[in-house]
Amino acid sequence: MQHVDAVDVSGAELDVADLDDGSLLSMARSGHQEAYAALFARYSYAAHRLARHLGQKEDSDDVVSEAFAQVLDLLGRGKGPDRAFRAYLFTTVRNECARRAKARKRVIPTDDIAQIDKPVAFGDGQMDAFERSAVRAAYESLPQRWQKVLWALDVEGRKPHELADILDMSPNSVSALVYRARAGLREAYLQQHIKDERPDDSHTCLQHRAKMSAFVRRTASARDQERIFAHLESCSECMAIYLDLQEVNREVGSIVAPAAVAVAAAGISMAPVLSHLALLVLP
Repeated sequence: MQHVDAVDVSGAELDVADLDDGSLLSMARSGHQEAYAALFARYSYAAHRLARHLGQKEDSDDVVSEAFAQVLDLLGRGKGPDRAFRAYLFTTVRNECARRAKARKRVIPTDDIAQIDKPVAFGDGQMDAFERSAVRAAYESLPQRWQKVLWALDVEGRKPHELADILDMSPNSVSALVYRARAGLREAYLQQHIKDERPDDSHTCLQHRAKMSAFVRRTASARDQERIFAHLESCSECMAIYLDLQEVNREVGSIVAPAAVAVAAAGISMAPVLSHLALLVLP
């Protein structure tokens, strides 16, 4: 694992890697190389995943390196993000992928300015297509019973006592079922972020990654937690996945909520999407 320096915060020594994105950005803007290295370690895996999803599988390394270099250059000139680094980086990755895709296309003479240049908007922190699809896939991966009870309560607005007779359960049992379903939805959403598999991934890594979201959500068994923790100590790739999931888990509210409109365009009505995305925001 990459070593980063420690800094003194209120008299206590704190590892740079433990600082939040805002603090790291502030330090990087002042020329602190270790701070930007910490941001790279935190988000490079997610950036590679996004680049591959956008069709740059063979060039994902170049895309990610260029994106990080562009953001670093902006910070050095007093520009760039002062918060929401993940969203800003993802937008830079999308722009670089779009630029490379355009460069591969055959040049066709045209007077249509709209065809000459179609800029990729920053998106104000909006989720990319992969994460919007991850929300939908997470819900659809739930057991039918969980989907049914979530739909009834959070979309149709029913109360637990209204479902008690339908499900042949007590109102308290219905509430407990809803709690498990919501927890399962959040965990399934995280798991969608680690489904990329490569031919060189070891069987051991795949076994631990299958339980990584439960590890992050602290719902894994004590034995699984011990095994995953031990594996992370020796596997830098799985550690990168773990760090990315930690960030997604912390930011899930701000990441998921803006995606409703885009997901609705994929064929899901607006009201259900808004309600089900809200489930991921709840503690």
